[in-house]
Amino acid sequence: MSITDSLSHRLTSPTLLRPVFAVLRRFAPVLVFGHQAVVSRDVDVVDVLSRPDEFTVSQINAANIDRHDGPFILGMDPSEQYTREHRLLRDAVRVDDLDRVAALTAQHAAALVGEAVGDGRIDVVNGYARVVALRLVTTYFGVPLPSGGEPELMGWLRDIFFDVFLNFTGDRGKRAAAMRSGIALKQHLDEEIARREALGAPGERDDVLGRLLAMKGPDRPWLDDDTVRRNLSGLVVGAVETTSKFVALAMTELLRRPDALAGAREAALRGDTDAVRRYAYEAERFFPHTPFVLRYCANGAVLGARRRRIRPGSHVLLSTISAMFDPTAFPGPGTFDADRKPPPEYLHFGYGMHRCFGAQINDRQVPELVAGLVRLPGLRVAPGRAGRIRWDGPFPDRLVVAFDDAG
Repeated sequence: MSITDSLSHRLTSPTLLRPVFAVLRRFAPVLVFGHQAVVSRDVDVVDVLSRPDEFTVSQINAANIDRHDGPFILGMDPSEQYTREHRLLRDAVRVDDLDRVAALTAQHAAALVGEAVGDGRIDVVNGYARVVALRLVTTYFGVPLPSGGEPELMGWLRDIFFDVFLNFTGDRGKRAAAMRSGIALKQHLDEEIARREALGAPGERDDVLGRLLAMKGPDRPWLDDDTVRRNLSGLVVGAVETTSKFVALAMTELLRRPDALAGAREAALRGDTDAVRRYAYEAERFFPHTPFVLRYCANGAVLGARRRRIRPGSHVLLSTISAMFDPTAFPGPGTFDADRKPPPEYLHFGYGMHRCFGAQINDRQVPELVAGLVRLPGLRVAPGRAGRIRWDGPFPDRLVVAFDDAG
């Protein structure tokens, strides 16, 4: 990790951000300076995310998404196209698939844990969560592996994800790598679509790609191969790194808390994935994979109990890490409590119209992945540097845990 990356991680670490935002919540919950605003209270963050016509995303995401293979719903404001393509994706990624998603996740997780048993160590990132998430891309979403196998497809998706959502400084090297990966992914998906269509039954396979192809027809003249590809690409670009980072950070927090780890293990051993989910989501609150969300306010707005005026043409930074430590929404925020009553609205996947499209999938993937680890006897951080997260820019790239050989 470069010196710049190291400094960035220190400046954005939760231990630094939480006290800073505690001060802002109290004295300047909507901090306005020029055409910038920072929002730190839960009620105000949720309010902004509930007003997609006033606080928009197209100025934040659309150009970055379109540069690779857009448009995609994450870069769209309310519109006929958004409604049409969001409905299309809901018809392809179905609620009744969630048990299948959970079963595939558990199956792949168990296989990787089984391979690691002899070593008594496993890399939570590249030996586990990232691999399982990618295998869901190939099995459930229907994206075949390229000639370079899993590492090549992982590399494409990470490159594109970084440039679309995290390349705030416009790093030219990262952008060039993402453009190469974007071209490769586009060609790869085009070839798979053509291959399936050449067989004469492109929608025969019951995966997301097959379903999208099966929905083409005269009643949807707008649904062509390009629409299928760019929507599938939009889905899978965020499917691996989001899941992998969530699991790595949640496990980091659980491993720091013996009582929480023991509670998660007990829940996993009795097969209570709902309880495991609560442990994982509470752990992630202390180390969120997405601590901030950006919006744009074109026409100006009034926000917060103090009626702060947001100027037209303002960028608005919403601090989800602050919102999830707001005592009005999370009483006793410094206490780890996996059984909060009433259940709070975690903002790990956003809120409102642009809540992460894959949130329901992650609701099933994350607890299965965490459960597969916490069931391991004597689970602990590996000694030395291996037991600390190694970062690839904003992405966890290694976190080794050790466990006892049950045999």
